[in-house]
Amino acid sequence: MWTFSIIAFLVFLVLWGLAWRNQIKMAFGIFIGIVVGVIAAMAMGPIEIEEIPIWLPATPFAVVAIALLIFGILAWVVGDRES
Repeated sequence: MWTFSIIAFLVFLVLWGLAWRNQIKMAFGIFIGIVVGVIAAMAMGPIEIEEIPIWLPATPFAVVAIALLIFGILAWVVGDRES
């Protein structure tokens, strides 16, 4: 298990280094996201699988679908006004 963790950390470090080299703003965003994630994980503590609500795993997909629906409706409305 430790081997996988070390390999994953090294891969993340290499990808972050490439991001730092090519897009510094994205690298700062990744860093800030990691810091926020670590703070949230320390505040929440360990979570058992029984404590996770059934709707939580599907939430990111629902958020993306709703956002795309809203953007599609906005593009439709704005596109009709300009043509």
